[in-house]
This record gives sequence, C-alpha cells and structure tokens, in this order.
Amino acid sequence: MRLLLALAVCLPLLADQEAGNRPIVAVSEYGACYAKSVPAEGYGNAGKTRIYRVTEGDDELVDEYDWFSQQIYLVCNASDSTRPTGVAVVSRGPWARGHEAGDDVLAIAFHYDGKTVREYSTLEIAGKPENVSASVSHYTVIEEVLGFRWLRSNEYVFEVHTTDGRTLAFDAVTGERMN
Repeated sequence: MRLLLALAVCLPLLADQEAGNRPIVAVSEYGACYAKSVPAEGYGNAGKTRIYRVTEGDDELVDEYDWFSQQIYLVCNASDSTRPTGVAVVSRGPWARGHEAGDDVLAIAFHYDGKTVREYSTLEIAGKPENVSASVSHYTVIEEVLGFRWLRSNEYVFEVHTTDGRTLAFDAVTGERMN
C-alpha cells in the first residue's frame, strides 16, 4: 500500500519534467515556406533558425535568425502595405519555469525580414505576475495559439488566447498589439 501511495505522489512530478530541445521544422499553412530551427543547447532559446521559400529546384534561403524555438508559426507573403512582402515569423519562448510571470521571461516574439521586430515577456502577456496557469515546475500565459488570420491583401494578424480568457491580436509584420 505504501508503495502505491509513493508512486501516486511521484507520477505527477515525473509528468511535469521539462522536455529537452530537438531540431524542428515548421511549415506555413499552404507549404510555400518553412522554418528549420536547430538548438545550440539542451534547453533554452540558443540556436539558429533559417527560413526557406519552397521552389521547384533547391529551396531558397530567405532569412536567418540567431535563436531557437520549439514552436514557430509563419506566413510567407505578409506586408503592412508600406513594405514589400516578406515572411512573418512568430516564435514562442522557452519553457517558463516557476509559478509567476516575469518581465525577463520571453513569451512570444515577432520577426520580419530577417529582424526581430517585437518581443513580449510573460508578464506583458499576463498583465500581472499571478495571472498564469501553473503546474509543479512551470507556468504558461498563453492557453492556445490561434495563429495567423488574414485581414486584407497581404495584411495578417497573429492571435493568441490567454490563460485568463483574453484574445490578443498582433500585427504580423510589426508585432504591435492591435487590441
């Protein structure tokens, strides 16, 4: 009986262990471009991400970033009507350790034309430190990624649903909050 009780206490702890990094490939909705992200370390965001446009021959390298993310979203032909079209990329931050949102923990970042244009901390998304969904060892402020939504022409927004029930919209090219 004691053994079963000990196992019942330990199993939730084992299920909440941080997963290590591994290379990933993320593909745009219609497959016209993709991201290949390779970590430099076992945990965190150090690494290299390359964005490719799919062609009939060899795929074309479009952008390169000095970061790694396990969750990447992209749209191939984005513009804000003042710039030529390019690839808009959104990356999620690493595993957020602890139980409170912080201004030094990356939640989400926006990239365009080879540059990081805007980053948001978990505290900026949560609004207050305790406004998170926490487990034994980590927390999250984004409950669901809704993804890119087309507005008009080549203009897109990127939307997330927070753990406290808000839907946040961001300009896909600039990363600025729209609501």
